[in-house]
Amino acid sequence: MANILLRGRQPVIWVPARSIFGMHLKPELQPAFTAGRLLILSPFEPKYKRVTAVLAEERNRFVGALADRVFVAHAAPASRTLALAIALRDRGKPLLTLDDPANEAFLGFAAKVQVGTGSD
Repeated sequence: MANILLRGRQPVIWVPARSIFGMHLKPELQPAFTAGRLLILSPFEPKYKRVTAVLAEERNRFVGALADRVFVAHAAPASRTLALAIALRDRGKPLLTLDDPANEAFLGFAAKVQVGTGSD
């Protein structure tokens, strides 16, 4: 995912679901890091060396807390994604999602984003 985002010129923040202590940066990420376009953050202590579902959930809450607003492409009913979105909403975070029937559980409290038709 980071590789796709780094094709452009915008800055990118990457937050792995593990500690970054002792992490080796992949060669394809090095140019963006050196240029100051890639910031790598982690809320985890060095002992958390492996990604787990629990760490991923904690990382997602951390990123949500830092964000000015949050875009969620899809949040299925009763999903962890929907639970996170509800928690963020309850903390006053503006939420955005795609205006699609698959997001019915989410559309009641998230702003709808229209996908461009490519004709603009």
